[in-house]
Amino acid sequence: MDRNNSTDSFTARWLSDAETPLANKFYRTHKFRGKARRNEPCMVVRDGKGQIIACGCLRKLTDSQLLAGVAVAPDFRGRGVARLLLHRMAEAYDEATFTFPYRHLVPFYESLGFEVTDAAGQPSAIVDRFHTYLKQGRDILIMRYRAG
Repeated sequence: MDRNNSTDSFTARWLSDAETPLANKFYRTHKFRGKARRNEPCMVVRDGKGQIIACGCLRKLTDSQLLAGVAVAPDFRGRGVARLLLHRMAEAYDEATFTFPYRHLVPFYESLGFEVTDAAGQPSAIVDRFHTYLKQGRDILIMRYRAG
């Protein structure tokens, strides 16, 4: 692998519904938990050879949306790929956008405009999913996007 690629050789774009299976193939290939669904926004980052190296999706919920399935292929971590992905996805964020990052990733998400929030007073679809993930033993927090 060419380790000299700069982030300039990476491209990020939204997938069409017909391309959704490509995101799921990426998740399976790298053994990530993510699952892309048709009719929900999903963005991928490709390397200079056109290979998908990162993915993230927005789950549409009743009164909010959840940034989920954010994953970067192991060989591309630490090279700004996740930051590129999430910056580009931000065009679809609003004040009702939430995410559940692992605790060690909180500073990274804070640098992208998210802030830690309590479960109290948040939309029930967010709180219910959050508690389900906590029961699975995940060390996560609720973060909400703050525009501006």
